[in-house]
Amino acid sequence: MIISNHYFPLIKALYLQGGLVFYFKLYDDMRLKNLKHSQKINIVNDAVKLYRKDCPINLSKVLLTILIVCLIPAILSYFFVGANLAIGWFSISILGLNIKTARDETSLVEPYLDQVIK
Repeated sequence: MIISNHYFPLIKALYLQGGLVFYFKLYDDMRLKNLKHSQKINIVNDAVKLYRKDCPINLSKVLLTILIVCLIPAILSYFFVGANLAIGWFSISILGLNIKTARDETSLVEPYLDQVIK
């Protein structure tokens, strides 16, 4: 939150809802141009829900990725360097994974916007 509060482009680039991050690209879609903020959010959320019905989250893959990329390096850095690096690594790596997930899923969710808008 501190990073996003002080770095405005990051706030505009990401939309956080229910622990899942989606690029602002979905919210800023031309098909949603004339809608109010709350309507845009509802449409994007509904599109994501439709996508999740067709492609549910593989929880074991997500947990394994978090373990390998975030938790194990943070624990190792805690023992070898200290708590400051461990906390920093864990925070930044979680943010990076969320951005990567959003980038990867944005193109997959876009077709579902058409279904929700109709």
